[in-house]
Order: sequence, then structure tokens, then C-alpha cells
Amino acid sequence: MTIQQKLLSWFEQQSGQTDIVQEANYFETGLIDSFDVIMLMDYCESEFGVVFSESQFEDRRFSTILGLVEIINELKG
Repeated sequence: MTIQQKLLSWFEQQSGQTDIVQEANYFETGLIDSFDVIMLMDYCESEFGVVFSESQFEDRRFSTILGLVEIINELKG
């Protein structure tokens, strides 16, 4: 599975939804809450071998699945 597919699967499992819009802000749509963000970061760091910096958390792309895929790809080089 690709990074995008793995993240989409994670969001589907966490939210119980299967009609997730990958371009939508997952905070604004209520897809995840603040506790889920911690679990998401733990998942990404262990699954993809990346470590997020404060600047990545502040990046606008961090709030969508597609944006998160871009950030992870950049971190992986």
C-alpha cells in the first residue's frame, strides 16, 4: 500500500467513515480530535519512519490527508 492508502485506511478506522475527502481539513470536518492527532503522529512516525518538527505541525498541508502525504514524502527524501 502507498502512504496515501495507509493514511486513508488509518482515518477510516479511527472515524468509522468510508467517504473521506482527502483534500478536506480533517480538524474542521471533525474527522479527528486532539487526542487522535497524537495517535496519528505516533502512527506516522512508526509506520513511515519520520519525525515531525514544529514547523511541519504548523504547515497548512498538515491538516489534510493529501498534504500529510506530501510532508511525509519530503521527510523520507
